[in-house]
Amino acid sequence: MEIRSLGRSGFEIKTTVGTVLIDPSADMLKGPFTDPNTIVAFSKLTSKRRVTPDGVSKLVQGPGEYEIGGVSIRAVATPADDPSVSHELNTAYVIDADGILVCSTGALGHTPDTVAMQQVGKVNVLLLDPEQSPLSGDELAATMRNFEPDVVVPSGYDSGAGKPGKLLSELLSELGVKNLEPQTRISYTKSSLPETRTTVLLVPQS
Repeated sequence: MEIRSLGRSGFEIKTTVGTVLIDPSADMLKGPFTDPNTIVAFSKLTSKRRVTPDGVSKLVQGPGEYEIGGVSIRAVATPADDPSVSHELNTAYVIDADGILVCSTGALGHTPDTVAMQQVGKVNVLLLDPEQSPLSGDELAATMRNFEPDVVVPSGYDSGAGKPGKLLSELLSELGVKNLEPQTRISYTKSSLPETRTTVLLVPQS
C-alpha cells in the first residue's frame, strides 16, 4: 500500500486492488486515471450533485459500507461542527485493503462521540487534517490516541515555507514529535508496519 498527501484533507491510497482518492481537487478529477479501479470519496456532504468522473469506478459520499473491486470502505459520520450549533456532517473513511486498515478523518469539526469511535475502531494508519479543524492540538492528539494507530499521517506541511503549518506544529508538539524529515509518499505492507507508533510528514503532491 502506498499513500500520498494531496493537500489539506486530501489523500491518495494505492492498494493492490484499487486506488482511493479522498477529497481530491477539481483538477485531479479531470484524470486520467491509470488504475481501472479508482474510487473517489468526499468527507463533506454537499447539496450539489457530483457526477462520477469518467474512469472512476465509484463516487462515495456519506456514511455507509461499500465493497468496490476488492476494496472495503466503512464510512462513519462525525460532526463537521459543534453539534450544539450545527447538524453538518463530516465523514471519516476506513479503507480495508492489503491487510491494512487506513482511516481518513476528513476535516473533524468536533470530537467524535463514543458510537463513532467504536464504528471506526482501531486502525493501522490514521490520516488527519489539523489545519482545517477547529480542534486544538491536545484535542486532536487525544482523539488520535483513541484510534490506537500504528502510523499517524497529519497533513499541513507548508511546502512553500519548508516547515509544518501552525496547527500541525501544535499537534506535533502535543505528540512529542520533533525534527521529522518530510517524505513524498509512504509504503507499507501488513508485515512492515512499525512496532511502535510512528508519525510521518508528507509533502503535498499535485
